[in-house]
Amino acid sequence: MVLEPLAGEARAVTRIVITGAGGMTFPLTLAADMLTLPALREATLVLHDPSLERAARTARAAQAVADAHGLPLRLVVTDDRREALRGATHILVTFQVGGLDAYRADIEVPRQYGVDCVAGDTLNPGGIMRFVRSTPAFEALAADVLDLCPDALVLNYTNPMAMNTLYLRRLGLGVVGLCHSIPGTAGVIAGLLGLDSPADLSYRAAGINHQAWFLDLRVGGEDVSPRLREVLRERFLPEYGGTTGWTEGSLTYAGGQERVRAELMETFGYFTSESSHHASEYVQYFRRSPESVKVYLPRRWDYLRGSLAVAGQEDELTRAAVQGLSEKLTCSGEFGMRIIAAHVGGEPEAVYVNVPNDGWIANLPREACVEVPARVDAGGVHPETIGRLPGVCAGLNLTGIALQLAVVDAVCERDAAALAGAFALDPLTGSLLDLPAIRSLSGALLQAQARWLPEWLRGRRGETGGLAGRG
Repeated sequence: MVLEPLAGEARAVTRIVITGAGGMTFPLTLAADMLTLPALREATLVLHDPSLERAARTARAAQAVADAHGLPLRLVVTDDRREALRGATHILVTFQVGGLDAYRADIEVPRQYGVDCVAGDTLNPGGIMRFVRSTPAFEALAADVLDLCPDALVLNYTNPMAMNTLYLRRLGLGVVGLCHSIPGTAGVIAGLLGLDSPADLSYRAAGINHQAWFLDLRVGGEDVSPRLREVLRERFLPEYGGTTGWTEGSLTYAGGQERVRAELMETFGYFTSESSHHASEYVQYFRRSPESVKVYLPRRWDYLRGSLAVAGQEDELTRAAVQGLSEKLTCSGEFGMRIIAAHVGGEPEAVYVNVPNDGWIANLPREACVEVPARVDAGGVHPETIGRLPGVCAGLNLTGIALQLAVVDAVCERDAAALAGAFALDPLTGSLLDLPAIRSLSGALLQAQARWLPEWLRGRRGETGGLAGRG
């Protein structure tokens, strides 16, 4: 895939739309990144959200950061999607349909059946539901983009990354998905190796979102994968004297508790791109009981718990973010604005993108969404051809891909029965529940989230409590 440069006069007027701009702090992070990039100084930033009040909060914060540094900022704030998109050259998708209420159901309903996830936003029953309830919003967005700005480059930040990106592409948009898990993991690896700076580590990774493999790790030209394996063994694997205890330190998300990723590297040969907490959700090995979870991840990290803890504190968190950015403004490292700057004529950028597999990874399906390195310049986004992944790595990726493709196909075909079947493809769920229980779980989620679901799914429940029928 190569996204072509914008044609003619439209290229000279960069109009960047953040849809979902009322989010707590992430849209502000993107706006601040824009301020750091000279190639975007003349761009217009459009903040769109169904809540004008929330979008305006982000706008006030972005303007305060710009003023603190004496930088120009052209802002448009609107709750009208078509107004926002008219003339757009780049669109950043950052919304979550249903907010915290829907997310609580994603996590709490599966827990009632013994499926305990700490994020539940990529695979798992919660990831499926997050995607399905987002599809009406994606369809409305795509219709307006194709009508008003069909050449716009769409940058998707929303999870579940692979399903969302595939669906937006099937709706006809020029889209790439963006995630910070690969560079974030590179920083973790640098820390585990005791490097002075993450910049000392060069790497190449590929796979699927949240389960990409670090295929090459080098410091000064030296392959440091064997060194990383030894560190993981000594720190985290019991058969080598390692342990993961409660007294290990303060890093609970990534780096401090890494037995899951240590076990995966010991078995599959390569380090993966999400924290052990996340990584444990995508496979069937680590979360089979509360006791098993405590063995591998003794200090719990829980995204729902964190979200509930900060609910209602949007203003306070925004003020804190503004203060920090006003004191020191640097690019966050998120790829979004850097891609846009390179696309409009700034310095080329090396990034990682999630894209349909147009031959980039030879032994994964062409219809899958894969995460690969890419170069961005004024000519577009150019993913890198990886070749074949190691067979066992591709094999583990395929378990996630099977679920992702089944869910996207079911939505495209409006097939509620096929969607019910897709729940049974989740590796963790299938390791914990029999098929009747999985059908019951899918039905309970459908009922709990009925108000956010597309029309073709509302009220579609079979006698067993699962989904049934074709839309």
